[in-house]
Amino acid sequence: MLSQVSLDVYRFAVTRPGWTAAEASEALGYTSRMVDTAISELTARCLLLQQASDCPSYIAVSPEVALAELVDPDERTLLELRGRINARRREMSALTPAYVEARKRLAADPTVEVVEDKEKVQRVLIEYGRSATDRVLIARPGPGANADIHEESVEKDLDLLRSGVRRQTLYHASTRDHVPTRKAVETITAAGGQFRALPYVPLRTLIFDEKVAVVARDLHPGDVAGLVVRDPNLIRIFGLLFEFAWGLAEPFLTDNPGREDLTSTQRAVLTALAAGLSDEAIARRLGISVRTCRRHIAWMLEELGAESRFQAGIKAHKAGWI
Repeated sequence: MLSQVSLDVYRFAVTRPGWTAAEASEALGYTSRMVDTAISELTARCLLLQQASDCPSYIAVSPEVALAELVDPDERTLLELRGRINARRREMSALTPAYVEARKRLAADPTVEVVEDKEKVQRVLIEYGRSATDRVLIARPGPGANADIHEESVEKDLDLLRSGVRRQTLYHASTRDHVPTRKAVETITAAGGQFRALPYVPLRTLIFDEKVAVVARDLHPGDVAGLVVRDPNLIRIFGLLFEFAWGLAEPFLTDNPGREDLTSTQRAVLTALAAGLSDEAIARRLGISVRTCRRHIAWMLEELGAESRFQAGIKAHKAGWI
């Protein structure tokens, strides 16, 4: 907004063509400094025009002419930018058929694609999850996700079930004690989803319609890469392994008679302990810390009255714990 002094100087300029700063100061009662500031403000807005570089007099310019003078360069720049954008859009649009055709060839190509980026892996899972029409098989090792992640995934799973897609999920047995996971399983089970649990789930795997499988590479603990498998022979093998594990697994929501004294995590620890695994291997398999694993082992040794891990395995069998 123009200052009051600038407005007064502009009104004066409109009625006095060829006026000078000294004349405006005397006529309006403003100091020379105030008038000079107003002149600078009006000139910057193209509302005043000095008659000549060596002449101290000014003439007023109409607001419409001043606006055109100010805006025209920006409008020209905007038009040029729009032209460049449209050219880029036409260029990219011409590539769309080639991209679609390449994606079709890729989908039909029996290869294994390594996807290193975690976000890209998620996009791949979302893409194939949405396009599933028959059955989705999921094996999920490690601890359960938090309630926020479950809330988002439950809605997607319910949409799949409503569209007639069958969903089978293998969880690690320890997640039975994880409240957010258990609540999500109860909700999806009520809609027709199937869940089972195993004391050991070796690899995160998702199989979509027996056409595509996404498998965690898992080279090291921090590895987030996924393998996108399109080879029908490999997918068939993953499917057979899943079916074999599914047959060995227990229903997720079924209680275990005679083993009420142990949590699912403790049963999984004890099963791995009886198999002769080290504390570090057990902790890695269950997705818990070594310290937590050892705390569970110490409690069970004391509860069973065992003096060694081997003796604990024998007594656990006798007690019906494993």
